[in-house]
Amino acid sequence: MGSSRFVALAASTLVVVSALAAAPAATADTGQPGTLYVQNVDWCSDTGPGTHDVPFCSVQAAADVVVPGQTVDIVGPPRHGGAVTITRSGTSSAPITFQGVTSAPIDTPAAETLQPPLDGTLTLSGVHDVHVSYLLLDHTATDAVDVKGSQDVVLDRVYIAQQGSENATAATDGVSVDGASSDVTVSRSQIFDSHGNAVQVASGAHDVTVTTNELEGSRYAEIAVSGTATADLTGNTLDDACGPGLTIDHGSSATVENNVFTGAGQSPVCPAPTAPAFSVAADSAASVTADYNAFAPDNGRTEYSWGGTGYTTVAAFTAATGQGAHDLDHVGYAYPDATDENSPVIDSADADAPGEPATDVHGAPRVDDPLVADTGTGAHTTYDRGAFERQDKLPMPSGARSSSGIGPLSVSVTPGIGNPGSWGLPLTYTVDFGDGSPAVTDASGTVTHTYTTPGVYAEKVTVTDTNGSSATRTAKVTVGTATPPATSLAVSPEIVQGAVDAGTAFLTLDHSDNWELASRTISWGDASSNSVPVTAGAAGHDYDEPFRSYPLTLTQTDIFGRTATATATFRPADSYTPLTPPEYDYQGTVKAHGLLDLTGSTLHTDTNGVDAAALRGTATGGTAGGYLTLYPYGTTRPSVSALNFAAHQTAENGMTVRTSPAGDVYLYNGSAASVSVKVVTAGIFSHAQFGHSYTPVAPVRVLDTRNGTGGVTGPVTSGKSITVSVAGTHGIPADAAAVVLDVQTTSAQASGSLSVTSHGMADSAVTTSYWAKGQTVSNLTVVPLADGKVVLHNSSSGSVQLVTDVFGYADATGTGSVYLPSTPTRILDTRNGTGTGGRSAKLGAHQTLKLRFSGVHGIPSSGTTAADLVLTAVSPAGGGYLTAWADGTTRPGTASLDYGTGRTTPNEIVPPVGSDGYVDIYNGGSAAVNVLADQYGAYVAQ
Repeated sequence: MGSSRFVALAASTLVVVSALAAAPAATADTGQPGTLYVQNVDWCSDTGPGTHDVPFCSVQAAADVVVPGQTVDIVGPPRHGGAVTITRSGTSSAPITFQGVTSAPIDTPAAETLQPPLDGTLTLSGVHDVHVSYLLLDHTATDAVDVKGSQDVVLDRVYIAQQGSENATAATDGVSVDGASSDVTVSRSQIFDSHGNAVQVASGAHDVTVTTNELEGSRYAEIAVSGTATADLTGNTLDDACGPGLTIDHGSSATVENNVFTGAGQSPVCPAPTAPAFSVAADSAASVTADYNAFAPDNGRTEYSWGGTGYTTVAAFTAATGQGAHDLDHVGYAYPDATDENSPVIDSADADAPGEPATDVHGAPRVDDPLVADTGTGAHTTYDRGAFERQDKLPMPSGARSSSGIGPLSVSVTPGIGNPGSWGLPLTYTVDFGDGSPAVTDASGTVTHTYTTPGVYAEKVTVTDTNGSSATRTAKVTVGTATPPATSLAVSPEIVQGAVDAGTAFLTLDHSDNWELASRTISWGDASSNSVPVTAGAAGHDYDEPFRSYPLTLTQTDIFGRTATATATFRPADSYTPLTPPEYDYQGTVKAHGLLDLTGSTLHTDTNGVDAAALRGTATGGTAGGYLTLYPYGTTRPSVSALNFAAHQTAENGMTVRTSPAGDVYLYNGSAASVSVKVVTAGIFSHAQFGHSYTPVAPVRVLDTRNGTGGVTGPVTSGKSITVSVAGTHGIPADAAAVVLDVQTTSAQASGSLSVTSHGMADSAVTTSYWAKGQTVSNLTVVPLADGKVVLHNSSSGSVQLVTDVFGYADATGTGSVYLPSTPTRILDTRNGTGTGGRSAKLGAHQTLKLRFSGVHGIPSSGTTAADLVLTAVSPAGGGYLTAWADGTTRPGTASLDYGTGRTTPNEIVPPVGSDGYVDIYNGGSAAVNVLADQYGAYVAQ
């Protein structure tokens, strides 16, 4: 018993196929109106429509939306299992139905087909008019089915078995019906090895039917009815219970007929049972009617306990109580594959017993055994007692055989005329080709049929005797299309719960015609390939070397050897993960023209697949002006600068720096004097970790204290903070994970610094700007968001005006742009004509230049959405600002860089890129200025 019961039952089921309930089979159609589907396929979705083409992954998802009249088809094991609670009701004319559908191949023998499993308790809570059928459940740690406060519930053909240790102590029931429930039917089900009761009905319930079930091996009772009005307990086979096979107490009223109490009297959970087989308490005896029951054991066990008195024989029981006039004892082992042909349980039941269905526990019809006298009663005198109806042992018919070919396909079937059945009755052969054409009855000789529509069909040959017993042999016929099935694929980075792994190719495969496929192979373009199941709707592959394009080829072969291919291209890239709290990872002094190795462990960039780091650098205390250059460890220092500073000036800037494979970065001090340096890693970019994608927006101003934009008017005084809402407005979604801001400080009344904090996120403050009295400074920063707001804090001893512009956001969907880091490269220098077509000239006041970004310096020619640059104004003759934006769009009223007279000023910017691959740069100053742009990377669409 225990878990072995699944195999044992499958091996010992009926000899004839028809004796098994015909398992609902997955169809090849496009779905039935009014049907919801649950299926473990790659393209299932619990937020989808639950259709045949896009099924739910879990039963709970279907239970949450099903409406009266709908059927939920559970096709094989659900992808997402667990407990299921049904809270939605049907109506008397339009019930809700949950039914298992086998996913086994068409030609799988019926005895090897099991119901789709659920791995948690099925609870029906406060519902009515709900039917559940053909499911496999477990009651190891919890009840398998709990019916609570529900009416008009049917549990039919449910298979329940304990799959854990036989020594488990939890007293779990197979089916539990609480006292607030009524009109509940448990029929044609099989429940094994319960550590409580197989079926338990609590006090207060009424109108409960338990019929035609096989209940075996329970630690307590197979059926326990307590304080229940009108219980119909009929046609069950009750085997190996520790307690009574059936117990009724606490003033219950019941009809008990046609049950068979059978078995060897022991089981693993109860090696030596002593309880009576059938027990009725004194408080219920007057309201219970018992007749047509049968007792198989001949081991001295008490058959009845009635009103407190035990009876070991039917004769004694009937004589004392007047009940059980047609009861039988010593009937032998009454199972379908072992019942003696002359067993008295055959053709001797009361067909009018309440609840008795027209088929047995396996769906076999009620038939007349001609070798046994008909002693039953009611509308039919041929019903057998217990859960099993004795069938004719028929030879399995021949003729059906698997075949395949291109349509139209002709097949021939010659039903074999074998030996007669055990009853010697005349036999009829029927051929059903499974394509909707009329079945050929009384088939003799060879039957020929032509399939015209491509598909997979179940060809069946059935032999039936004159009393209705039958056996069926099924074969699969595959009719191919005239041309090979077409194929296609779409590729994108892998996205899971709003996070993207930009270094993993996720392929969506066409699964509409997979029935005709034999194999699929994907070549990933990096000298690797692998086979993919033809039923798969997706496949994935991790790339070790990102930032190059890989050609992908899908080759599929159908069952007839024909092939088709589809191709795509994938460029692995990086996603972004912010690091908080942003404590300084390095603080120290770098000597004049010194080179510092910032290791991966220092920068927290030594994790899987990190290719770049979002860094913020601060230089202070230098006795001479200079600059800092940050670049990948082990490479040649480029002619760029990430941060410029004057003597005795504190300066800060952000930059995204490509790392070495180990995560190291070089920092070079381009000053003639030593300088104190602080470096913090604000985030990492990785091709092997899930992170955020990025979506640029048209730059927009969300705060300007000079004119009240953003709701704050007037300078921010010393030590004060203001809160700015940045999400849910200006194109930034309310659930954005982070926002890219440029924060400017101007009209400063004293030197100081600005810190930016994510509102509602502890320890997230980062210092973004330092300024001198009267100086205007701008700095780009990426701020993680907790509630869509950021806090700006003035750490100066004087007031300052604050201006904030938004350039984009890290989204919470994973569908935005991904990052391609590059070696720092100067792509614009107006002093020598770099990026201007060779023209060496300052950018004039109120003039605009077009800078080509896409298609050069390693940046893709298409799909680029934003540029990652450090923009620098060199030794300006006067104060002003620079604005960068997408070419072909209107210049925004924002600033990318504010500069002052004589100060070489850099700032990291992330402007959107025009559809033509250009970025426009406007000089808002009153004098011409030399402009530099250093490229650190690009954002590209997936």
